[in-house]
Amino acid sequence: MERYAVRQVNRALAQEQLLQCLDRGEDFESLCQELGLSLSRDYLPQLRHRYRQGGSSWEALIDHRHGHAYKVTPERRAWLREQKRENPALIQQELAQRFGIEFQVTVSQSQVSNILRAEGVTIPGGQHYRPQGERILPIERAGVFFPPSGRHGDELAKHGDPDSPGVEDRLSGT
Repeated sequence: MERYAVRQVNRALAQEQLLQCLDRGEDFESLCQELGLSLSRDYLPQLRHRYRQGGSSWEALIDHRHGHAYKVTPERRAWLREQKRENPALIQQELAQRFGIEFQVTVSQSQVSNILRAEGVTIPGGQHYRPQGERILPIERAGVFFPPSGRHGDELAKHGDPDSPGVEDRLSGT
């Protein structure tokens, strides 16, 4: 016998119960809400066909979409969030390694980054973490290098800008 995920079995059993209740004349919307299913009425003929073709068994309703194993459960997301909050300087590569050691499951750096962004504990992209005491002061731009007109300081001196001292005046020290 093939092993199915609990989620797959529960969904198939709920779909079987839906079909049986619909055959007794119960309301579709209320049944879907009660059973936790999000199905369209348009899907019912296909679902009935699969059920009858499979011998009217819940196993005929298994969706057979196994996909990837769900590695990052809500508990593991909380663990990642706490790790980042405790040590904001941790980078995604280090967090991915710690996650692998802690849970014996590999996750990519980009997956860790997406999770942290969704949890709201990352700093904006391209920025590095700096402790509260450390400040980066803006670089002052001297007018000689970046004059407002867009010309270099030496060009202003050559063209006789009255507000700018000439090269000779600056070199002579007067």
